[in-house]
Parts: sequence; structure tokens; C-alpha cells
Amino acid sequence: MSTALIDIEIEDARNKLATLEKQKQEEVEKELEKLESPLKVLQGIIEQKRVQVKNNRYSKSIPLAQFYDQEKLNMLEPIFNMLKSIDERLKALEPKN
Repeated sequence: MSTALIDIEIEDARNKLATLEKQKQEEVEKELEKLESPLKVLQGIIEQKRVQVKNNRYSKSIPLAQFYDQEKLNMLEPIFNMLKSIDERLKALEPKN
């Protein structure tokens, strides 16, 4: 093998490694966000489902998917609102440092 081919393969390996490290970092950041602000994650899921239901982005082969997602939204939204209210009350009761 020539030196040029080896250099190209090394560069490709470095690029793949950098991409994998970036993906791993993003996964770690997502996990930390889930731990630090679970309400924000839940809100994101609810918003995503709302948009999906509103835009009717469903496969024709699964006609009940939109109905099921709407049911999920109807159950998740009150739970989210209750948790958000509890969180706000707790923050108001916590002593300010």
C-alpha cells in the first residue's frame, strides 16, 4: 500500500471517530437534559405529538394511529399541567439562596 492510501484511510478513520464522539456527546447531553428537566422533555413530546396530529402525518396503512396519538395527548396534557403546577409551587416554597 502506498503512503497516500494509508493517509486517506487514517483520515477517514479520524473523521468516523470524530462523528461517533459527537454522537456520543449529543446522547450524553440528551440524557442529562432528561435528568435535569424532565418536564421540558415531556413538554417536547407533547408538542411533537400535537404537531403530528395537527398535520395528519400518518401512514394510510395505520388508520388508528392518529386516534391513539390524540388519546395519548388527552391523557398526557392534564398530567403535564399538574406536574408543572406542582413544580412551580415547589419552586415558590423552596428557600431562596
